[in-house]
Amino acid sequence: MKQPYRMKLSNTLLKYFLCCWCIMASINVSGQSHSFNRYHVSVYRGDRAKIVLTSNPTAKMYRTMITETYYSSKNMVGWHESTGLNFAGHYCFAYWGCGSPCQMSAVVDLKTGLVYDGPSAGYGYQFKRNSRLLVVNPDDPHTGCAGCTTEYWIWDDHHKKFLQLH
Repeated sequence: MKQPYRMKLSNTLLKYFLCCWCIMASINVSGQSHSFNRYHVSVYRGDRAKIVLTSNPTAKMYRTMITETYYSSKNMVGWHESTGLNFAGHYCFAYWGCGSPCQMSAVVDLKTGLVYDGPSAGYGYQFKRNSRLLVVNPDDPHTGCAGCTTEYWIWDDHHKKFLQLH
């Protein structure tokens, strides 16, 4: 027996809406995969170690920017807003300009004072003190700049390095 035209149309619409719902759900899930809450860590409450600038060549070269961010100097607080313990539970994330558009970064372990390299950016960073997630170029300006797209990185505390998420 043939289905009436209305029933065929309603089945087609139902399939269309189901397909649209699946697409929207997958977009929503992929957006959630890079949330700060997903990489939550507890925040260190101990004393800050003295910074060890000899632990990293970047630290030697950019000692002023890293040290002033680590020790929360007034000018860095005004410029960065977030200094001292500001990243991944027990780290200080420091960054500075190296041209236009260019920024470099490093992290300092508050427990040991050791300095580690961070990823470079074109248009800034977004991070939280209780999360291992680092967003590079959070507000992608769509300038056509090859290295300026939004990237997601997590801090691997065991290996002391950043890993890029895809």
